Amino acid sequence: MRGFKTLKSAYAAIKGFEVMHALRKGQSRSFNLTGDIKDEVRMIERAFGLGQCSLTEAMTMLEDRLAA
Repeated sequence: MRGFKTLKSAYAAIKGFEVMHALRKGQSRSFNLTGDIKDEVRMIERAFGLGQCSLTEAMTMLEDRLAA
């Protein structure tokens, strides 16, 4: 019988499906700060807890724009 061995792996798979559906439906536009593919990657990173904190990222982006 095939299936998920743990609840954690089932949760991760379902969360992944939801993120991919949101990207396909264009719901990532609210996260699109710079207008490129990097924002979609950020959305995936945040959904799975892989990327840096959004506040830290926003401060870094603000510092970069102020320095330019």
